[in-house]
Amino acid sequence: MKPIYTTIAVLALAGPAVAQMELDTDGDGNVSLEEIQATYPELGEDRFNEIDTDADGFINEAELQAAVDAGLLPS
Repeated sequence: MKPIYTTIAVLALAGPAVAQMELDTDGDGNVSLEEIQATYPELGEDRFNEIDTDADGFINEAELQAAVDAGLLPS
């Protein structure tokens, strides 16, 4: 399996905490636009801002789960 497909499978099947750890490459506990675009290069700033509901510039675990539930992340 290619690495990107493995990452997407982990994100789809795992809980938000595991998915966030996969996306949070710098380990600060949040996912930046640049970090999420490493896995989802087609995800634009507008969609990122839609997912980032508290508008702090990062996606946290709750926002990630809400985005998955709402189908906001590409499959």
